Amino acid sequence: MSELHNIPLIYKAGAYSLAGFSRDIDDDDAISFDYDAQYQMLTYDIPVGEDWRGMTLYNVSEDDLIRTLRAVYGKDGALQNITAILGGHDTLLYIRYENKEHARQEIRSFAVRNADAIIEQIRQCTDVVARLFIEYYCDSDNMDYHAVIGTADQVEAVRRKYRNEDSCDCAGNYPSENIEGDNRMLITMVRCAPGHPGENFRYAEEIMSKYIEEHALSAINRTVDFKYICAEYD
Repeated sequence: MSELHNIPLIYKAGAYSLAGFSRDIDDDDAISFDYDAQYQMLTYDIPVGEDWRGMTLYNVSEDDLIRTLRAVYGKDGALQNITAILGGHDTLLYIRYENKEHARQEIRSFAVRNADAIIEQIRQCTDVVARLFIEYYCDSDNMDYHAVIGTADQVEAVRRKYRNEDSCDCAGNYPSENIEGDNRMLITMVRCAPGHPGENFRYAEEIMSKYIEEHALSAINRTVDFKYICAEYD
């Protein structure tokens, strides 16, 4: 993949496509991409403080990546972010934070926007809702956050099938599709931030889950025995 060369951490202020960079770039002070065409997998390392942290993206179109990748540099020449349009969606590949507090502010802002996107989808449900599940997962490299709706009819069907009331409180027993925000951006935001990625994810998860509870429940038609259940899955 000769077109996908390194992205320097320091360059002239401005926004650049891949074609805008000189190929004479110091590999020790740059982000290097490795693309696996067979599995459409992009791997690269990002600077986090004094360390470098591995990143992996799946189902990445080589053509989209080369055509749409953009790197933005601030007035001081420091790399601010790298983005690309992948699968028709704006995708954040890297973001630079000034410090830990700046990272928390940016993650909080994103978490609220992401929760709003999930809430908007939840509001589209016109059925009577008996369960609203929030499921999340984090193992440092892989992360997921989504909602699942259980309608009153579905709860009754689960109750009859399993003959166990506890089964009604398990999201995996419902046929509803997962309701997601932007999990790719969530992963990038928390993995680019100082500190342990798992702790950063937990910070975002708590903000999103509380926000959804405060703003989504009043917007849906709920049963008297409605439950809002947040749980980590494995």
